[in-house]
Amino acid sequence: MNRKSFLNSILFQKEFLAVFIAIVNALSWYFPLFALFANTVNSLPLEYTFLLAIFGVHYVTVIGFAIIGIMIVNKLVSRSTLLSLWILIGIIASVLMITLEGGNQVNLFLTSSVLGISLGLGFPSCLAFFADYGVAEYRGRLGGLTYCVAGLGIFFIGLLTVIFTLIASATILAIWRGIGLIAFSLLKPKREATTKEADVSYRTILGERSFTLYLAPWIMFGLINYSERAILRNLFGMDFFYLHQIVEFGVVSVVALVGGLFSDIVGRKRVVILGYVMLGFGYAFLGLFPNMVFAWYFYIAVDGVAWGIFTLMFFIIIWGELAGNRAKEKYYFLGVLPFLISSYIEIVVAPYIGLIPASASFSLASFFLFLAVLPLMYAPETLPEKKMEIRRLKGYIEQAKKFTEKYTKKNVNKAS
Repeated sequence: MNRKSFLNSILFQKEFLAVFIAIVNALSWYFPLFALFANTVNSLPLEYTFLLAIFGVHYVTVIGFAIIGIMIVNKLVSRSTLLSLWILIGIIASVLMITLEGGNQVNLFLTSSVLGISLGLGFPSCLAFFADYGVAEYRGRLGGLTYCVAGLGIFFIGLLTVIFTLIASATILAIWRGIGLIAFSLLKPKREATTKEADVSYRTILGERSFTLYLAPWIMFGLINYSERAILRNLFGMDFFYLHQIVEFGVVSVVALVGGLFSDIVGRKRVVILGYVMLGFGYAFLGLFPNMVFAWYFYIAVDGVAWGIFTLMFFIIIWGELAGNRAKEKYYFLGVLPFLISSYIEIVVAPYIGLIPASASFSLASFFLFLAVLPLMYAPETLPEKKMEIRRLKGYIEQAKKFTEKYTKKNVNKAS
């Protein structure tokens, strides 16, 4: 009965399908596209400072146009119109990838900028879209299913970009984004909700204790993860490092699905703490046995589990729940911002990876990840306690019914 209600009342409703398609299409398009862009740029004979400038332009554009998108949504344009425009710019960004083959500096900066616009302009509204249409007691499993499908999409589309040439890959990505635009246009709500959510300033959000208690460990994870990636690449070697990334997409997809369901039962906070603890053990193993292959595989497994939990919770669920009845775009922007800034750190620290021994670096990472759990111990649970109690009561009632049926059947058999 619960499953039928979940599928029919939420998942298969036209409004949520529009949200589902918007997020799945965006994630499964952007990550392979950015990986293709980064690999192409890194393969060109460019100076380090020029590389910093190209990627710097990308991230500055992402942040700048995210702020612009937040400013104009529901004021100058509706959310659906903004998202449609956002997807259209994504198609243009995909086509522009073809111009990178020549290595022209103007084309590099132009593509980097348009790619930044194609992510920044709509991602806060796209994620807020999910929070508005997801029901609290099902939000974990809805988010888990959404990210699971997106993760599989990233894997398969990313695999195609590895197999095919730059021109063919750019064409595939443009077509995929175009399919997303058509599907979203057909399913998007004809009328948007008339109830206006209360606006809130960035300063007010950052001053909220509950927000900062979740933001602080998320920032720490981003700094550690992207600082260590350059060391991992050097330790594993390029072939094993790329294998590790491919395998992780499969792990992340499964974990997001299971973690989402689990978070609807025990709450978000416990699931997030589990992710930090597991990843801390993963780095601890690498610190103790940096040259042992079994430690590499153990790290890949726990890193995939952690990424599955963190991307689901910190990209899709937690910020929307902390926002409550207020406008959610700013919450999602500030929540995803550490990930964007940390991504740039990997490029900055790459030339300095030899300064710290791998074992010491991994041990420090493990220590700071365990330290990151402390703010979470004081953070409030974002899943309403009432919803958790109702779910527990439903579980008890189900068990009582089964026991009663079993006991009744047993007595009937004895009587006969």
